[in-house]
Amino acid sequence: MLLKLNIDCVRDILISAEEVITFEKSFYYEKDTPSSLSDKYSHDEIIYHILQARDSGLITTSSFYDSGRSVYITDLTPKGHEFLANIRTETVWNKLKSKGAASLPILFELAKDLALSHFQSLL
Repeated sequence: MLLKLNIDCVRDILISAEEVITFEKSFYYEKDTPSSLSDKYSHDEIIYHILQARDSGLITTSSFYDSGRSVYITDLTPKGHEFLANIRTETVWNKLKSKGAASLPILFELAKDLALSHFQSLL
């Protein structure tokens, strides 16, 4: 299976992790365990995008277990929180997606610009 960056998957991972993570609790993903992520994406897609999110500085992971069948996401980084805050509203998210495929660093910058524009229009 060829893996391409799917920004919907990245966003869903960030949202899912943020909903669970506390000082005492990590987000745990395991292959073949039903979840909102596994309902939408294959195991390979989820693992690939967790790695992309980690390598882009959006999340911290403690480790992969069972030969990549499971992983703990221990936290969103400040950059991850910022990116998620910028893309949380559907208006901004849909505008960002309409811009087409781009690398995560480009998407970070576009998300900042779109979020700023969106919130300025609300003032």
